[in-house]
Amino acid sequence: MLDKAEDFLGRVTFVTGPEKHCGKTTFMNRAAEIARRGARAAGLPGPALLTVGYDGEARDFLSGARKPAVPVAEGDIVVTTERFARPCSPEILDVLPGSTALGRLCVARAHRAATVSLVGPEGNSLVAWAIRSIVDGYSGTVLVDGAINRITQAASVGGARFVYTLRVDGGNLEKAAARVRRIAALASLPVAPRVDAARDDAARAEAFTFDGALTAATMARIPKGAKAVVVEDFTKVFIGDSELSAFLRERTLYVGRRIEFGGFVVACRGVSDDDFSSRLADDALVALVAYNPYEVREGRAA
Repeated sequence: MLDKAEDFLGRVTFVTGPEKHCGKTTFMNRAAEIARRGARAAGLPGPALLTVGYDGEARDFLSGARKPAVPVAEGDIVVTTERFARPCSPEILDVLPGSTALGRLCVARAHRAATVSLVGPEGNSLVAWAIRSIVDGYSGTVLVDGAINRITQAASVGGARFVYTLRVDGGNLEKAAARVRRIAALASLPVAPRVDAARDDAARAEAFTFDGALTAATMARIPKGAKAVVVEDFTKVFIGDSELSAFLRERTLYVGRRIEFGGFVVACRGVSDDDFSSRLADDALVALVAYNPYEVREGRAA
């Protein structure tokens, strides 16, 4: 899973995760290399790489921790500032509206292999703008290093999907397992059925369309008689694993539209893959997990 070119070619994939240093950039780099090889073999344009905010610097600005670089190859598309694109001998293809503190953002094609720092827009609307520019003119394969704990970005682009990366160690086994259960439950929420106003007044009365974010506080707005609740998409749900489980025992939760889920990417440190799988205690959940794919399938050399 998530180790073949067809897993990424012709798709917009957001790489998301709950915190810093959870493996997002590392996995994006691995996915880019897989997609790059597949694109060359098929005669397709190389992948496009972008981030939300700032990525690719040698060390994290806040913690000082070493961060993975972002390598690009000739023919790749990147979104960054003109200054930070210079190492790859860029051809500027488009310019994003506005600017950032680090300079004007552009869509560029690399003309030589290099390591670059990616700088991207912060807001969902500009992320969507950049992706539309790329897909409409330059490459159908887009990989986005998403902002921390903000899956809402995946909802900003129609037809996009997301993968969820986690770093697991002995101190966060239970917390990580709860995150997997929650994200899997949200990603699998059913799409709300159409209600025929002429014939299904009773069904309409029992369903409540929730406008805005569903949180522990805003749940009080749901009428007691509502047996079903409809939210715009699962990124509007902001309740934890236990609260979500309790909610689903009492009501059916629907989404207006589904966001495709590509699976979990889990990097285990100090614990085995089997240890984490046993905490999930659900074969269907385990089937959604790719363990350390960027290390394993090349003799753990990465």
